[in-house]
Amino acid sequence: MQAPPTRYLWFFLIMLIALSASFGYGLAALFLGMTFVPALLYLNWFRNFEKHDPEPWGALYQAFFWGAITGIILAGIVNSILIGTVTLAAGPDVAMVVGAVIIAPFIEEFLKAMGLMRAGVKEEVDEVEDGLIYGAACGLGFAATENLMYGWSVVGEGVAVTAAVIVMRTFSATLIHASATSFTGHGLSQYLVHGASWKVVAKYYLMAVGLHAFWNGMMTLTYYEFLPGIGFIFALAVAIGALQFSRSKIMELDAKRVELTYQQKLDQQPGAGDWWAQSRGKWEGRGVAWSDREASRQQEQLQHGREHAQRQAQAERQQAQRRAATPHREPDREGDGWATYQQER
Repeated sequence: MQAPPTRYLWFFLIMLIALSASFGYGLAALFLGMTFVPALLYLNWFRNFEKHDPEPWGALYQAFFWGAITGIILAGIVNSILIGTVTLAAGPDVAMVVGAVIIAPFIEEFLKAMGLMRAGVKEEVDEVEDGLIYGAACGLGFAATENLMYGWSVVGEGVAVTAAVIVMRTFSATLIHASATSFTGHGLSQYLVHGASWKVVAKYYLMAVGLHAFWNGMMTLTYYEFLPGIGFIFALAVAIGALQFSRSKIMELDAKRVELTYQQKLDQQPGAGDWWAQSRGKWEGRGVAWSDREASRQQEQLQHGREHAQRQAQAERQQAQRRAATPHREPDREGDGWATYQQER
């Protein structure tokens, strides 16, 4: 696991100074560690789901700190405006429920996922499973800062309560933020990699919103002491199931990509039937089309036949000329032998 870049140290310094006013530097550093170290360990865990071609830490940290800084600041501003408007219109009780179940899920899941559209992150999304990983990174960064803020909000109840809130949220709400935003990231990666329509992105975004809203709804019921404990356990089970879904999806897509890459390498190797294709290439290199190969062969045979016939005809003419130049002598007829002998004498 690679340490965060030094350019993000200013964020930790600001948080340390702000927290030290309430806890002192020692406890402030402890609470920072309790919120961010587990989130970074979760991030490393998500990264390792992809066994082949894991994502670079630089891009992962960009997504993580987008959620931890920019995403949560923007969400805090927008949520405050909308919840304040509902409070003025319907009262604080309604605003609390509407803010938790409707406003926060829609706003936060949208802003967290925007970390994938950053230049340094977007260019690394070249596989569908990458969206799940970078989406989880955005959610984990958001959850780390949010857990710290929730712990800080109960500072008046003592250090033990603050620590308990941070620990409880680290093993519950953090999982929701990671898995929910990984859903939206999955939709965005399908758009970025395969050019899927925005309907696909919207579908996974609404899945993330639904998961987030369900969690917040269960926590709201627990706050009002309706199904105390049971609602939290049920919501936690759903969060773990969603996390397992993201994990399985990353590993499944990664395995499919490896199989596809292996098959592509096999396809690049010449097979037994490729000899004909190679022969065709050589033949076409001589200016003869493959479809004309048989006609060309027949033409060559015909040409050879003509040349052979011409040579044979020429040889016959030469032989005839030699015969014409040689004197012809008739053979002696039977019975003329004595007359010939007398003439010679």
